[in-house]
Formats: sequence, C-alpha cells, structure tokens
Amino acid sequence: MLAVDIDQLLLCLLLPRNSPKQSGIAFALYLCLKIYFALQSGMNFIQTHRMHNIILIPIIFSFTFVQAVVAQDYPFDFSSKQYSEGVHTVLLHPRDEPLLDAVMKLGEQNALELSFDVLGDLAYIYNYTIIHCDYLWRPSDLLPAQYISGYFEDEIRDYRFSLNTLTPYIHYNLVFPTSNMKPLISGNYLLVVYENEMVEGQVLLTHRFRVVDSGAGIQVRIPQRPRNLAYDGRKQQLDITVRINGVFNVSPHETVKLVIKQNGRTDNAIYGLRPSHVFGDELTYEYAEETVFDGGNQFRNFDMKSFKYQSERIQRIFRDDHYYVVRLWPDERRHNKNYITEPDLHGRKFIKARDDQDTHIEGDYAWVQFLLHYPAPLTHGEMHIIGSLNDFQLDHRSRMTYNYGLKGYEGALFLKQGYYNYMYGILEPGQNAADISPIEGDHWETLNEYAVMVYFRRPGTTYDQLIGYQTVLSHE
Repeated sequence: MLAVDIDQLLLCLLLPRNSPKQSGIAFALYLCLKIYFALQSGMNFIQTHRMHNIILIPIIFSFTFVQAVVAQDYPFDFSSKQYSEGVHTVLLHPRDEPLLDAVMKLGEQNALELSFDVLGDLAYIYNYTIIHCDYLWRPSDLLPAQYISGYFEDEIRDYRFSLNTLTPYIHYNLVFPTSNMKPLISGNYLLVVYENEMVEGQVLLTHRFRVVDSGAGIQVRIPQRPRNLAYDGRKQQLDITVRINGVFNVSPHETVKLVIKQNGRTDNAIYGLRPSHVFGDELTYEYAEETVFDGGNQFRNFDMKSFKYQSERIQRIFRDDHYYVVRLWPDERRHNKNYITEPDLHGRKFIKARDDQDTHIEGDYAWVQFLLHYPAPLTHGEMHIIGSLNDFQLDHRSRMTYNYGLKGYEGALFLKQGYYNYMYGILEPGQNAADISPIEGDHWETLNEYAVMVYFRRPGTTYDQLIGYQTVLSHE
C-alpha cells in the first residue's frame, strides 16, 4: 500500500505546474518525502543508511539545481548570445560539420560539438545544462527530469591554451550529448554555460539547438511569380506542404505550428504559422503575405585566414601592441545595382587559420573595421552589421556609428581568423527585423537558404515536439 501511495504522490507532483518555480518545489518535495518514507519503513539500519545515501545525493544536487534553474527568473534571454565580454567565437554544430545548423535526431548516434574561446590565460572548469523550450523559445512547463536523461548539469573539462598568438585565450570544447546528460524528447533546447551557479554575472553564453523526431514530410516550392504581383522580381514566396499521419484527428490548426527561418537569421523569422488548408493528412501553407521574404542579395564576404597577406576584400592589416587590426575596403550600397551571382555561405562563418596552424589554439584575433559609404546619417533607425559573425544579434556590437569625415557608417568586430559572410541592414524603432533592401537590394534571383520546422503539441501535453526539419535552397 505504501508503494502505491508513493507512486500516486509521484504522479501528482510531476503533473505540470503553472511556473518553473512550482515545478522545482514539487520535484524537491517529492525527493524529501522519499527520504521520509524510507526512514519510517521497517528497513534495518544498513538498508536505511544505504537508502539515505542513495537519495540524499540527488536531493542535495536537485536543491542546488532547482535554486539556479527553476526557482528564479532566468538571468538571460533565450537566444544564442554571449554574456561575458571575454567570450568569443562560439560555435555549435554537428560534429565535423561546421557549416550545418545545430540539429540532432532523437535516439540516434549523432552528436553536436560546442567550442568557444575565453580571453585571458586563466583556465576554469565551467558547468552547462540544457533547457527545453517551446516553438517560440520560451521555457517549457516541464521538470528537468522530463526532458533530461542523466544529470541535470555537467562540466566542460576539455580546454587548451592558445599557442603563439598575440591575443591569449583558452579554447574550450564539448561534444554533446554525453553519457552523463542526454535529451529525452524532441523540440527546441537552450544550452547554457556558466561558472558555479546559473545566476546573473556567472552565465557565459547561451546557444540554441534542436532535437528532431522526424514524423512529418516537408515539401517547399518557391514560385517565380508570387501571388501578390507587387512583389514580382523582388520577393520570395514559399508554398509549403506538410504530411503528418493522423493529423486531421488532432485539430491541426491548434496543435501544429510552422516556423520558417531565412539564412540563419532570427530577426525576420516567421513563427507559429497555421495551415491555410487541411486535406486528410496533408497540411498546406499557401499565402500571399504570410510566407513572403525579401529576396535580398548574396552576402558580402572577407577572407582573413592569414594575417600575412591581404585578400581581395582587405585593404590593410597591421599589428597593434595587443592585437591585429584588419581594415576592409569601404563598402557601397547595392540597392540600385543589377543582381550578380556570387557563391556565399548564407551568412555563416568558417573559422580557419593557415593550413600549417591548429586553428583551435593558433588562430589569432583581430579588430575588423567596417565602413559603409552613406551620404548622410539616418534620421530614423540604426545601421547594423548582420551575419553569423555576431550570431545574427542586433545589439550594441553590431550597431554602427556615422563618421562625418568619412561620410559613412563605421563599426568594428573582434573576430578570429577565418572566412566570414555579412551584410548591412537598417533597424527601425520598434521593429525586430532589420530591413536589408535599402542597402543590399532586393532580388528574386538571390540564392537563399530556408529552414522549415514543424512543431506539434499533442493534446494533453505541455510541450512542443519538433517532428519535422527541412532545409532548402530558393533555386535548386
């Protein structure tokens, strides 16, 4: 009878709570009650002592984790971002595939690789954990035990000191998941790296990744003529078909959400799109406005894999006392120029030093100086540098300032040796998405990469599963 009562109590305590704080308290309370019932049972001293040790360890650990994770407001936003000025070159991708998105398949032997540099010459052992999120990147109403197999936090112990670099740093590396921590369910996840506790001032970085449990087939078509003829020759319209067995029986307009991302950008992503038509097990998304993106232009680029020579886009390289400086040739607006086909990495970066160097620890850093010729400062909005070189963040680092003497917008980013894509965009007040068309132009012919994600919330559950993930090029 006692076992039945404990099981019933466990079921009640693990029911979804209204807040992370309530969930954490319920989980900790359950573990405490386990100790109580174990000590009150008829076990002998040795059995009780063993049970006490077995349960006490997760109790102590859980209270520590609950205090930092679920019993307080998160000291970060749920985006890919660095919170310490000393953290640079954060990469998260499938192992040995640095140019692919951070996506792994549930239950398969595939791994993601995290790497980052911390400036300085003092090494520390950092902690990390993962947090399950809904399709809008808000924390899911789940206990860690419901989406993590193993420990709720683990350590990053793989690090190396930089070698023969002007800028000293420590390079950290983690291959995830490990035997200590694995995701249990599909969906969006946030990887959090921190020092001793996950509190304000100790969080180094956060980075998004996805776990997919493929159950949906996705087809994408980009017609040459959009439904809105005013967009002809400029915009790209996506017509999407999703096939899910049995979806007609679970109210697809409420349970299925579609997300579309262009070239890795998060500012102009489309979230929560509902199907325009449902035909049996087939959902279609055919809209005149909702699935339309700016065609834009190919990304600009520069190559600084070596500081010994100046590549095509580099005007000058010189060495300061503590770092290198790379000055790019001034950029011009392309809004009134014809489209030119030029291969790019769809906004990504490829970290690479010379062939005779170990990029991880021998790649050096430089302040890269940008200049965009512009006749006068904007009377509205801000000019930003856009790309993976700053994790597509529109913040103080990407924001440019107007130089009246040079008649243009200038900015600088501290970057590691490699090959980079970038472009410019204007962020209007009150807007989340930067407008690239006044600077880069707008062309239907542009070769853009789109990622389409299908999320499903099963009736009776409180989290979003990721049941489909597909990347396509606009003109294959």
